[in-house]
Amino acid sequence: MSGLFGPDGDGTTELPEELRDQLVPTWIATTGEVYQVEEDNIATATLGLHPHLDDLLDDIYLRRLHKAMLRDVWRWAGRYRRHDTNIGVVWTEVPGAVRSLLDDVRAWIASDTRPADEISLRFHHHLERIHPFPNGNGRFGRITADHLAIALGGTQFSWGAADGLDTASLRARYLSALRRMDRDDGDIDDLLVFARS
Repeated sequence: MSGLFGPDGDGTTELPEELRDQLVPTWIATTGEVYQVEEDNIATATLGLHPHLDDLLDDIYLRRLHKAMLRDVWRWAGRYRRHDTNIGVVWTEVPGAVRSLLDDVRAWIASDTRPADEISLRFHHHLERIHPFPNGNGRFGRITADHLAIALGGTQFSWGAADGLDTASLRARYLSALRRMDRDDGDIDDLLVFARS
């Protein structure tokens, strides 16, 4: 699944100048090139990573993780966005919204009434609704949800990989499950099925 550029195309679309100015590697010119460098950086940053529960519930750690995932690509990696987007909270509310979400997750864990998968996926969904970073939110959210599930005694999610769908179909199914939670008062069933399929 792609990040900033929506569903994967042929990757030949030229990056606008305002995005190229934000890149660390100066040779990148197309969406395909930036996506490949992002994927390589994320794979390197997350290889062998096993954060503790306390880390995952700390907004400073989360920003450091995002920075590690994208520092070789974007100059703003690890910094909350400083502009409004078509999704997410108003940018000035991002830090408080993330801290509030982490408080909620601590409460869900302490109440011991929800299984690890539900806690992890609700965390993921709320993080996506906040949309804290300029880019990489979906991949960052899925990685942190995986780590949270493991830290709570569960296993990593498959995120639809077992369904044999192409990238565009996987993305559509994933977004549909997130939107259902938005629309249907937090109904998590579709996201649970997708994340474990």
